[in-house]
Order: sequence, then C-alpha cells, then structure tokens
Amino acid sequence: MDNAFGDHVRLAEAASIDPAGPAGVMDALAAAALARALGFEADVVERGLAAHKVGPHRGALVGRVGSVVYIDDSKATNPHAARPSILAHDRVVWVAGGLLKGASVDQLVSEVGPRLSGAVLLGRDAGVIEDALARHAPDVPVVHVLSGDDEAVSETSSNSTLTIRLPSGADADAVMAAVVVEAAELASPGDAVVLAPAAASLDMFASYGDRGDSFAAAVAALPDPFTDSPGEAGNLR
Repeated sequence: MDNAFGDHVRLAEAASIDPAGPAGVMDALAAAALARALGFEADVVERGLAAHKVGPHRGALVGRVGSVVYIDDSKATNPHAARPSILAHDRVVWVAGGLLKGASVDQLVSEVGPRLSGAVLLGRDAGVIEDALARHAPDVPVVHVLSGDDEAVSETSSNSTLTIRLPSGADADAVMAAVVVEAAELASPGDAVVLAPAAASLDMFASYGDRGDSFAAAVAALPDPFTDSPGEAGNLR
C-alpha cells in the first residue's frame, strides 16, 4: 500500500512479488516509492511490479516437481545473503557449501534451523556448516556429498549426517546432480529446495553462475513424479 503519496492506495499483492519473501517485498516497496515520488500512477507501478522477474541465480525459480519448488540463489555467496532466500519459504531443504572464507554460519543456522526439512552439503567448507547444524539444529537431517577426490574432508560427524562419496574423478556437475537427487528425497510436498550456498563457488565451479546453471540442469533431470521420466522438471509445471 502507498500511504506517502495517497491514502491506502493499493499497489500490489505481496504474494505476487518476485522474488518471494520479505526481502523481495522490501525491494518492491523501495522501487514503488521511487516511482510514486516521480509521479507515476499506482496502476503503472502495479504493472511494473507484475512484469518484473528476478535475474538468474538471485532467488530464481528454476523448476517445480510435483508440489516442490526449486530455487537458485547461487549468488548468495555469504551467510548474510543466504538468509533472506531461506526465510522466503516456510519449509526448506537447504543446499549449501563451498568456500566460506572464514565466515561464521552459526547465527544463520540458529535462525533458519526451525524451518529446515533437511540440508544437503557440498564443497570444501561443507563440514563447517555440518558442525553448525549439529550445534544449532541437531534434528535436521543432513546429507554430505563428496567426490572421491575429497580426501581432505572428514567423514566423521558429530550428528547423524549421511555421507555419500561419489567415485573418484566425479566432476562438479556430477556432485551437484547427486546433491539435487538427495535434496529431492528429503523434500516433502510443499517444500522448497533452495540453493543458497552461503559460500563462494570457486572450490568447485567456474563462478556462482556456473554453480547455479549446474543446479538448474540437475533439477531439469529429475523424474516427473507423474510420468517417472526425466527432463521435465525445468518446465515449471
């Protein structure tokens, strides 16, 4: 609503804002305020907000399989950036990991833990996130996907983490494909599988964009629960 340049002037339904969640709504309000300050009518602002689609790897919807949605926020390369992407959904299977560069994830995990249906971890600092989950969200199921070349990563866990080690030589796309399959197994109807790594990508991928593309490709390869055939998930049914 606009109460600055009118009296309860309707601008848009909050649920229609892309990307979903409090952060997207705050961005929409800021954009709407600027447009209204410049004299644009409310219906013009409404059409502009409706036409806006979030950019790639910034909380973009990349697939829907049954009633589970898959969100690519690969641009969330630190814990602060991952927070709004997770909080945008009521129940989340969190895909996380990479290079934390010394950043702490404890506060993030403590805040988002109650809404996690599960977590699937990959990358060099996945163990740090795993330990934070054990401390602050011990009841959350965790899967840690390793390639056969990840010799520096311990398979010993302080919680009930399931560790999956892929064959030696498995590339980053193979790891991501396994991650998405595990995330799909953890997801319940109505959940969101959210790639919000809270870490940089360069331990495994060429860029955060490359990581997001790998995630989207893995989602597209998931079988359709209605036809049991791959390659349909990316159609956003």
